[in-house]
Amino acid sequence: MGARKQQTNNDTSVLGTGIVEPLGLDWRETDQDPGRPRTVLVEPIGLSFEVTAGQTVLDAVMRATTDFPATCAGKGTCGKCLVRAGAGTFNEPTESELTKLTPEQLADGWRLACQTIPVSDRVSVEVHETKGRRQILTASMLHHGKPHPAVRRQIVELPKATFEDPRSDRQRLLAAVAADEVAIPALSALPAILRDHDWRAMVTMYDHLVIDVEPPAAPEEIYGAAVDIGTSKVIAYLFELTSGRLIDHEAVENPQMRHGEEVVSRISLGMDEGPVELARAAHEGINQVLEALIARLGIEARHIYDMTVVGNTAMHHLALGLAPDGLGSAPFAPAVCRPIQLRGRDLSLAMNPEGGVHFLPPIAGFVGSDALAVVAATRLAAKRKPAMAIDIGTNTEIALVHDGHITVTSCASGPAFEGYQIRNGMKAVAGAIERVSFADDGAPETIETIDGAPPVGICGSGVVDVLAGLLQHGVVDPSGRMQEHERVSDGHEGREYLLTTGPNGDIVFTQHDVRQLQLAKGAISTGWSMLLKGVGLQPDDLHHVYIAGAFGNYLDLDNSFLLDLFPPVARDRVKFVGNAAGVGAQMALIDTRSRKRMADLRTRIGFLDLATNVEFHMEFASRLTFSP
Repeated sequence: MGARKQQTNNDTSVLGTGIVEPLGLDWRETDQDPGRPRTVLVEPIGLSFEVTAGQTVLDAVMRATTDFPATCAGKGTCGKCLVRAGAGTFNEPTESELTKLTPEQLADGWRLACQTIPVSDRVSVEVHETKGRRQILTASMLHHGKPHPAVRRQIVELPKATFEDPRSDRQRLLAAVAADEVAIPALSALPAILRDHDWRAMVTMYDHLVIDVEPPAAPEEIYGAAVDIGTSKVIAYLFELTSGRLIDHEAVENPQMRHGEEVVSRISLGMDEGPVELARAAHEGINQVLEALIARLGIEARHIYDMTVVGNTAMHHLALGLAPDGLGSAPFAPAVCRPIQLRGRDLSLAMNPEGGVHFLPPIAGFVGSDALAVVAATRLAAKRKPAMAIDIGTNTEIALVHDGHITVTSCASGPAFEGYQIRNGMKAVAGAIERVSFADDGAPETIETIDGAPPVGICGSGVVDVLAGLLQHGVVDPSGRMQEHERVSDGHEGREYLLTTGPNGDIVFTQHDVRQLQLAKGAISTGWSMLLKGVGLQPDDLHHVYIAGAFGNYLDLDNSFLLDLFPPVARDRVKFVGNAAGVGAQMALIDTRSRKRMADLRTRIGFLDLATNVEFHMEFASRLTFSP
C-alpha cells in the first residue's frame, strides 16, 4: 500500500467565480525543506499542532485530546491509537501497522498515530476521541407547517382465499388499500403474515406503493428524517410523520472532512479519483446520525420510511455519487437541477430499504438545495417589501426578493469562519474562545470559552469579536495592517497579537488571520451589495434581513455590522433564524406538496453569477478595507 496522497488547498483567495481557488500553498508532498516542522490538523475539533520533521502524529493528537488511547506509550504494540489519515502525505505503513490493522482498515485510511509520520508540510487526521463535541446549531425560530406525508400506515383485514375466491394475496391487498403495486420485500412477507394473523396485517404505503407488511400488532408510528448535509456537518431531524411532530435530532461531523475541509478539495478528489469514496463518506455520515437516533429512541430502522436531503451543490452531487466535473471550472454547471427520488436501498441507508429518499434540487453550480430550502423556510417569495436572507458558511448564499422576484448569488467566503486558516482557529467545541471584549487600551477585557473550559483556540464567533475589537481600538488599521501595540510582537509568520495563554501555550491572532478574514468579509459584502445594486436598492430599503445558519446565529450583531458582514440596516430588521435550511428540509419531509412548491420555486429564482459580472472585481477590491 503506497503512501496516502491527496491534494487539498490551504491558503485561498476569493475570486469572482463563486469558488475558492489556491493562492500557493497546498498539501501536496513537499520535501524542499526536510527539516521544516509539519502541521497536523486534528479533526473533528479543527485544531492544528506542529510536530518536528520525522516525528509521529501521536504528539499532536495527544495535545488535542486528554483521553486518547496510547497504552503502549507509542511502541506500536497495543494497536489502540487509531487515527484516520486525511489530507496530505504520510509515510508507508510500518510493520507494526501491518500486523495490528486489517487490510480493510488500512485500505480505508486507518493508521496508528504512533507509527504515522507526516511527509508533506500539512496533513490532517481524524480522531473520534477528542476533548469535546462540537457546538452544532440544530434549532430554528421558523416553522415547518402542517403534515401531508408521502407515507400512510393502516391495519387491513382481507378476505381469506377460498375455492370460490382464488385471487392472489397481492390482488387482495391492492384492492383493499387502493395501491398500484406491492414492493417485492413486502410481497415476500405477505403470505405468512396473513395466514399467521387471521388475514390481518399492518400495511405501510409510500404514495401508491405498498413498501412494508407487518403483523397487526406492529407499532403505528411512522418516521421520516430531514437531512442537511453541510460541508462540515450532517444534521438529521427525526419526525413522526402522521402527526408531523419533531421527535429528536442528531448531528455529526461530515466524514468527508477527512478528504479536505472545504468544497474545492473534495471536488478535485471527485474529479481525479471519481466520486465513489466521497459518496460513501456522505452515506456514512447520514447513517451515523440515523443510527444514533435509532439507538437512543429504541425504534427500528425499518420504520424510517421517508427522507428529504438538502445541501450545497457539491454535497448534493457527491452524496448522489454524481461526477462533480462540471463544478470544477467555469461556468460551474451542475450535473442536474431537478428533484431526484431514490429508495433507501439505493444508498445503503439505515432506514427501510423501500422507503423514499428525496433530494431537493440545487439552484445553480454554487447555490444548492440548502439555499432553496432557506428561501422556502423564510417565506421570502411571499414578502411584499424588499427582504434578504444570508446563510454564511464556507460558501455564503444570499437571496434577495424585490417586487416579487427572487435573485440569489453565491460568494466563496472560505473556511476562515470555521476556524480554518486561522493560526489558533478551531471549531466550536469545549475550550474554544467564542466571545471577547476589549478594554480601552486594546487589551482583552473578558474572554469566554465554550463550556467554560480552559482556552485552547478561537472559533468563528470569537474570531469576529477579536478582529472587530482590534479595529475599534486601533490595533488593526482600516487597511487591515496590524499596528504597534504592547501585545503585538513579530512571530515567524509576521506580526501577531497575544490574546491569552492556555494549556497548549499562547493563543494569538496574526496578520495572516486578518488577511483571511478580509477576503471572507469582502466576498460576503460584495455579494449582498451587488444584489442590491442589480435592482437599484440601497441597504436601508431592506425591511427584513434573515441571518441563517450555525455561524450566523452565534455572531455579535454590532461586530458583524462593523466588519460589513451584513447590510447596514436598523437592528430590529435583522432576524437570526437558525438552521433555516434544516427547516426547509423538514417542510419537504412532512408535506409532499412542499416538494412540488419548492421545485416550482426553484424555476422562478434568478441567479446572479459573480464570475461573469464585470463589476465584481472593482466592488470586491473596494470592500476589502474596514470602515474607520
